[in-house]
Amino acid sequence: MKKILFPVVLVLLGTGSAFATKMATESNKAIVKGYRIVAVGGGQFECQNTQQDCSTVNNGNVCLWADDSSVELHSAASETMCGENLYELP
Repeated sequence: MKKILFPVVLVLLGTGSAFATKMATESNKAIVKGYRIVAVGGGQFECQNTQQDCSTVNNGNVCLWADDSSVELHSAASETMCGENLYELP
């Protein structure tokens, strides 16, 4: 009985650990406001909040501004610096 019980417990622990890791990874998904890059003259740029929700999870579809679908949205690192590309919400 003990020879069977120990491997079964190990398999169950391994499965539980894999599931917990997957859930922790998925909980890192974030919905953030998208920012567009706007030229203010003199080679200066600023990030302007579009009030549009996007995702930080790369699903292959870049988040585009609803008012102008040629404008890609970014996360805001600061008022004058837009960060990484954002992606469409699933």
